[in-house]
Amino acid sequence: MADKTQDQDQTLQASAARVTEREASDDDTEEVEIAPPNLAWMKNTLQWGTRAKPTKNGLTIDALNIGVYGDVPDFWDDQTRKPRGAFPVPGIAPLGFEVREKRELWADNAADLYEEAIQRRWAPATDIPWDTIQPLPDDVEAAMCQLCTELSQIASVEIEVIGGWQQKLSYGFHEVKLFLATQMFDNARHFEAFRKRALSNGGGLGLESKGEVNRMLLESTGGWPETVVMLHMLRGTFTFTLYRYGELFAHNPAEKVLFARCMQDKARHLAYGLAHLRYATSHNPDKAIVFGRLMGIAERVFERELNDPVLKEALAIIFGGGIEGARSGMRQYERMMGDFARQYLANMEHIGVPREASFSPTLAKFMEA
Repeated sequence: MADKTQDQDQTLQASAARVTEREASDDDTEEVEIAPPNLAWMKNTLQWGTRAKPTKNGLTIDALNIGVYGDVPDFWDDQTRKPRGAFPVPGIAPLGFEVREKRELWADNAADLYEEAIQRRWAPATDIPWDTIQPLPDDVEAAMCQLCTELSQIASVEIEVIGGWQQKLSYGFHEVKLFLATQMFDNARHFEAFRKRALSNGGGLGLESKGEVNRMLLESTGGWPETVVMLHMLRGTFTFTLYRYGELFAHNPAEKVLFARCMQDKARHLAYGLAHLRYATSHNPDKAIVFGRLMGIAERVFERELNDPVLKEALAIIFGGGIEGARSGMRQYERMMGDFARQYLANMEHIGVPREASFSPTLAKFMEA
């Protein structure tokens, strides 16, 4: 180690000596003529003199949408990473963005949702009162750890799905790209938080989900709206329902705060999904037909996933307070699924894709609970 350090010192000394020699040599040569600066680039702006003003909520994303900088076209023709409103430079190689039509990704609330996301961010390490967790019976702890394992997996899959699409969304619609970046970070936080809960009370991670819906989302060959309708309307509504019941049956303040925080984030994700899909169907009525057929398939995939007893039994134990109360817990599980089914149908109705007439009979039965 000493020899290596000595070699490094000698190398640095030699480099310094060469620099000194070069500087001395430069003093002896004639002055080199330097071309005057061009500065032509300073005139290349689509709109100079812009002055965005803070609103009562500060200098928001929407506050920047003035003049040409607020022009959101129905079709974004540019195929570079040029920010909206920047001066175009000829000769930039096209990148081939897949999503270039506004109706394929837009939501009028995307900018506001972005502002909300960055203002309401939280840190699992310090914002969850982990010290309030107390030992639970082994059967309840095992059930809770299984739920947390599957919720962590759901969050990680959502990160991958959105991340795979980010590079395909044109830069002309940066409000949506920015919001989706916060949705990815929200899910990273959910992954972290539920993993911490599973490892913080004498338990551990449980079984991996069979992942029928995960594969459907990750392997989908449809467009971004088709991904959104599956990710937000089906998976998102179900996840939100799990969060809501997790808060309702929390065993301690830590779990209650954890589920409440995650529910707040998921509500924001659903708000984008609802606004985008409603925009998509209102600007392209054929989308409603596509979504209806797609969700008929997605519901059957979801049914197959529900046949796996692991999550169902874990929830029944949590709701029933243990294995002995699992029978009453199973009835509570069915009521939870009824809440999910009703909310799912209401969300689909909102986006202009009514599903009640052709809804999965298996899922429809839960609404009788």
